[in-house]
Amino acid sequence: MREIRVAEADIAAVATRLAQIADDISKSVTVSPGWSHPPAVKVIDCVLSLNRKYDEFLTPRLKTFMKNHPDTQGVVELANLMDSYPTSHVFLKQELNNDYADRARILQSVVSYVCTIVENAPTISEEEALKQWAIQAKPQDYQTLNIKGFALAGFQYLRMLFGAQTSKPDIHIKKFVSDILNRNVSDIEALILLEAAAERVGLPIRDVDSFIWNRGARGPGTN
Repeated sequence: MREIRVAEADIAAVATRLAQIADDISKSVTVSPGWSHPPAVKVIDCVLSLNRKYDEFLTPRLKTFMKNHPDTQGVVELANLMDSYPTSHVFLKQELNNDYADRARILQSVVSYVCTIVENAPTISEEEALKQWAIQAKPQDYQTLNIKGFALAGFQYLRMLFGAQTSKPDIHIKKFVSDILNRNVSDIEALILLEAAAERVGLPIRDVDSFIWNRGARGPGTN
């Protein structure tokens, strides 16, 4: 990923807007169930939520999966469960009610990736290994995965789910920043600007991201 430089005036503009809504952001902070899900469910959440309506599409599927597989907590356990099916597509269709072969490919690839992280840290728990990875990873690292259909926003959301204080430049984040600047911004531009602005006004970036996402996905009255 080439280095992206952002203008000081743009950071200041986003920071000004965040300062204006800082009280709303602070008051709206709640512990999202997604942050406390077991690692296996977090990975499913990350992949299946891409470009889908979270509440309508993903939530019921996660609830069904957790009800049917309460013992599938870790990513290695998830990998083993997926391997018990003829293909990842069959797993996705039967266990998550999603007949989408390409999404099954992405899930299989992401599961393999996080399993590698865990296997490379055998002396600590899965959750601690994945938290350390999430905090230490950089946005540009998504390119090393080389998973078609799993780009910056998905990678950043995976980091957030495992504990990183960062943001995911999805359509809601990009629109928020674009509206402030009155121009379209790229994924990486939106990420850099929002992180810099949140730091400037002293707001946890994950809280900022959650607030913007809630407003964009669920409407102004949901925070």
